[in-house]
Amino acid sequence: MFERLAIVGTGAIGSVIGAYLSREGRDITLIDTWADHVEAMKANGIHITAENGEFTTPVHAMHLGEANTIPDQFDAIFLAVKSYDTVWATHFAMNYLKPTGVIISSQNGVNDEIIAPIVGFSRVMACVITLGAGLYEPGYAIHTGDPYKLSFTVGELTGLETERVKALAEVMSDIGVTKVSRNIWGERWAKLAVNSMANPIAASTGLGSADVRRTPGVVDVAINVAAEVVQVGKALGIQMEAISGVPAEDYLPTDNAEAMEDVKSRLAEGAGSLGAGRPSMLQDVMKGRRTEIEFLNGYVARRGDALGINTPFCDGIVDVVKRVERGELKSEEANLEPLKAML
Repeated sequence: MFERLAIVGTGAIGSVIGAYLSREGRDITLIDTWADHVEAMKANGIHITAENGEFTTPVHAMHLGEANTIPDQFDAIFLAVKSYDTVWATHFAMNYLKPTGVIISSQNGVNDEIIAPIVGFSRVMACVITLGAGLYEPGYAIHTGDPYKLSFTVGELTGLETERVKALAEVMSDIGVTKVSRNIWGERWAKLAVNSMANPIAASTGLGSADVRRTPGVVDVAINVAAEVVQVGKALGIQMEAISGVPAEDYLPTDNAEAMEDVKSRLAEGAGSLGAGRPSMLQDVMKGRRTEIEFLNGYVARRGDALGINTPFCDGIVDVVKRVERGELKSEEANLEPLKAML
């Protein structure tokens, strides 16, 4: 069913997906706009460093401008571009997709809502990423975190457990532990909460994934961000799955101080499995690139505003990240002081 594959966007996640599937003998084409990275992959393949070892594998890589040489259409195309590139990347991918083919959103954010109106609801599948990855030089990607924990959750937007979603899960299992979900929107929003907690706080402070969860004060801000995501998600009728192993409801404001301390303890306990990984937004800031803040906390704030739900922590972190983007602030913990003052 998924014999011929492509991935548009070979940043950290795209490179990891492409490398592992190539190593397993899958027919996958890697398409990207970063010329140096494409040339490195063409010449030497991709080198992957992971917690359980490293390997180098040849891959079929090409520049975006070379796509007009592709002879046959694909059964499935993974989108692993930044959220702000979703629209053009979707239109681009459609040109190379079989009539029965699907686009698989392997991105941060709730981009399924953007892709579906372009290609058709039935031609979109979701892939929620829970592995960590980094890419700092051409041809070399890092797979961070525990390789034996859940890496992917795949699902149909309808919630049906179809044959094609089972087939996709089989493909993704070549990379890491994969499950099929009947509640992919709940999974997507849970990941949105994780991203809205970790990404902007890391970008604002320079802290890595693990330290965001276990640094006093910082983790309190993260929990309040998650609470706003949960409140907005609930108002939209989303049945959110656990967020970093903690039930979504447990993030909501409460007078029970012991319950909040338990949430913090559970987040700190789970931090040990994250290794030395850096969230993608911190990687973007380090590289001087535009971030996805408007598609994470900004998205939550906009949906909250439409529903009449206040989101002061999401609003505040959006402002901080934009100032870091513009070079007005350096990434340091002091940037969170205005948010800590709201605790």
